[in-house]
Amino acid sequence: MKTIIRSTMRLLCRNKGFWFFLIITPILSTLVLSIRQDTVTMYETVGEMEIHELSEPTDRVAYFGGKGKYVVKVYDACESDLSEYFLKKLTESGAILVCRVKAPDMTKNDMDERLKTDGFNDRMGSSIYIGKDFDSEALSGDMKDGLIVYTLSDDERKDLLAGEIKLVIGQIKTAGAQAGGNKDGVLSILTKMNDALPKKEVQVFAAADSVNLTNEQREQKGLMGYAFAILTLGYVFVGIFVAHTAINERKDMVATRIRLTNLSDAGYFAGKIIVGVIVSAALTVVMAGCSFFISTDKLGMSRLGFIVMIFLLGVIFSTISLFIGVLLGNVMSANIAAFAVWSMSAMLAGLYFPLDSSSDAIKALSYIMPQKWFLRGTELAMVKDGSAILLLLGVTAAYLVVTLSLGSIGIKLKKNE
Repeated sequence: MKTIIRSTMRLLCRNKGFWFFLIITPILSTLVLSIRQDTVTMYETVGEMEIHELSEPTDRVAYFGGKGKYVVKVYDACESDLSEYFLKKLTESGAILVCRVKAPDMTKNDMDERLKTDGFNDRMGSSIYIGKDFDSEALSGDMKDGLIVYTLSDDERKDLLAGEIKLVIGQIKTAGAQAGGNKDGVLSILTKMNDALPKKEVQVFAAADSVNLTNEQREQKGLMGYAFAILTLGYVFVGIFVAHTAINERKDMVATRIRLTNLSDAGYFAGKIIVGVIVSAALTVVMAGCSFFISTDKLGMSRLGFIVMIFLLGVIFSTISLFIGVLLGNVMSANIAAFAVWSMSAMLAGLYFPLDSSSDAIKALSYIMPQKWFLRGTELAMVKDGSAILLLLGVTAAYLVVTLSLGSIGIKLKKNE
C-alpha cells in the first residue's frame, strides 16, 4: 500500500492541473473572504430601518425581495430635507423597504416611461415619484404632482403603504401649520413631535432550528458561502485527479500487475483514499497559510475552527469525486461528473443565494448537500456554540460511511462487468 501511495503522489506532483487547483482555489477564497462585508446584500439584515441608496435609475430592486418587507422603489427628484424625512418615516414602520435613487432631472413623463421597465423587468411592491413640488404640496396637504404612487403588485401591504403615506403627510401638514410655512421651523417641530412618541425597540428571536446572527455575521456567512464554493471546486478536482491515476492504471494494466503482488482490491483503493485525504490536507494547509492574511474578525470564528472545518469538507468531496471517477472509468466523463457535482451541490446548498423563499422540495434537497451542514456549522461557530465541531464531525462521518458503502458496491459491480 505504501508503494501505491508514493507512486500516486509522484504522478500527482507531475500534473499541472493538480497544482493549479491546489494553489489558485485557496487564493481566490482568501480574496472573497477579504471583501468588504456591506457588498453582500442578499442575506436578510436584522432590525434594519435605513434607506437603501441606488446608484442609477436602472438598478434593480428584485434582489431585496427576500427580506420579507414590502419593497418600494423611490425616484427622488426633490432631494429636500422634507423628502428625506418622509422616506425615513416610511422605513421606520418596519414593514417597508425603501430603495431610493436620486434623480433630480426626472420628470413625470420620464417616470411614466420608466414604469415600463419597473413593471415588467423588475420586482417590487410599489414605485414612488417625488417631484420638485413635494415640499409645498406636503405643507399644504394637497398632493398632486409632488408625490405619485404606482402600485406594481397584488400585495395587500399596498394598503399599509397608503396608510403610512397619509400619516406622514398629515404630520408634515400639521407641523407646517404650526410653523407658519417656515421650512426650518417645520423640521424642528417634526423632530419634537417624534421625540414625544414612544421609542421603538426591535428585538429579534431565533426560531427553534435557526441561529440568531447579527447583521455583520450574516454578511460574513454570505462570504463564507462563496469561499466554500471555491474551495469545494478545488477539493473535488484534486480528488478527481487521484481518480485519474486509478483510471490510467487500469487502462495500462498496472492494476492487474498490482494484484499479482497479493494486494487486495480493498487495499488498493484504501491507498487511493489515503492519497485523497493527503491532498485534501495539502490544500487545507495552503488555505491555512492564506488565512493569515485575513483577521479572525473577518472570518467570524477562530482560525483553527475554520481550518478544521474546511479540512472536513475537503475529505468529504475528495472522497466522493474519487469514487465517481473510479466508477465511471473514463477521464473525460469523470471531469464532467465532478463539475456537475460541484455546481449542483453548491447551488442547492444555498452557497450562492439563500433558499428561504424556495419550494419545500428544494429545501429538502438542500439538506442532502454537505455544504448545507457546513453553513450550519459556520452559524454555530459564529455564536461560539461548542456543538459546531460535533455537528461537523458527525456529518463528515455520515457522508464517508455512505460514500464508502456505495462506492464499494459500485466497484464490485464494475469489477464483475
